[in-house]
Amino acid sequence: MAESLADRGERSLLDEIRRLVPSGGRVLVGPGDDAAVVASSRRPLLLTTDALVDGVHFRRTWLSARALGRRAFAVNASDIAAMGGRPVAALLSVVASSRFPAAELRDIVRGVRDGARAVGAALAGGNLAHGRQLSLTVALLGEAPARSIGRQTARVGDQLFVTGALGAAALGVRRLRRGGASDSAIARWRRPIARLRAGESLARRELATAMIDLSDGLLVDCDRICVASGVAARVHVDCVPRARALAGLGAAARRTLVLTGGEDYELLFAVRTSRLDALARARRTFGCPITHIGEIVRGRGVQLVDDRGRIVPTPSRLGHLHFRTR
Repeated sequence: MAESLADRGERSLLDEIRRLVPSGGRVLVGPGDDAAVVASSRRPLLLTTDALVDGVHFRRTWLSARALGRRAFAVNASDIAAMGGRPVAALLSVVASSRFPAAELRDIVRGVRDGARAVGAALAGGNLAHGRQLSLTVALLGEAPARSIGRQTARVGDQLFVTGALGAAALGVRRLRRGGASDSAIARWRRPIARLRAGESLARRELATAMIDLSDGLLVDCDRICVASGVAARVHVDCVPRARALAGLGAAARRTLVLTGGEDYELLFAVRTSRLDALARARRTFGCPITHIGEIVRGRGVQLVDDRGRIVPTPSRLGHLHFRTR
């Protein structure tokens, strides 16, 4: 039988975690004290946190423990990307039962550590607690750009763009729930990409007026920009980039996944018309393609139109909403 957390004991586990994530670089004091100490800078700092709960956000059979750790870091890094920032240090809090395999805990820690290292950040510490349900909570500290990008500053006339392509991750979740074998859609869900290069470039060049990462679905996240900025959006559904993994699906299924599926962690951003030439010159710095999908208009909410300008019915469900009752 595999060694469990109860077999190891808290002190032994924490000693091993300290060895996995030693201090160094900006982490002056790592795991083992009451709080981590991270070297600061003269820039404002960004703080974000997100939780992944077994049975809600994932199932343990869907991915390895190490991949789960990397995913937990990436979804937080995506929030930093949406503000145009750069990750610096992360804290990891794990809740697990006493029977949870110790080897899997080590791999979760390694996964978060690997994700942080890949973008020049560090896993600085965290917490381990007992509970019935496995959950991972990452708190991430980031450096803000000189002018961070929020959701509340889109203006009428701004043009809407999105990075990458949409729909594959949501399709991956659908296939995982049905017991599907690994494919490109499932791989896209397992390993989301935080668009840090694009977000930082947009902020540094002062190109984006508003930005959000697409975690819950294009329509619901676009609506969040609209509500925060007091505007509306017109989205050209035929222009929204679809992931190649959706090619074998019917038109209605593709549209639903692209507009409402979520889990893509791409960036949706608004750009002043006067800055479009500068945006075109900066494209090569983003590390991913960008696509023009619409514009900010007067009013409220998100309106869909086809390639002839005709209004397309908006789905009753815009995307994922926490605590949905029906």
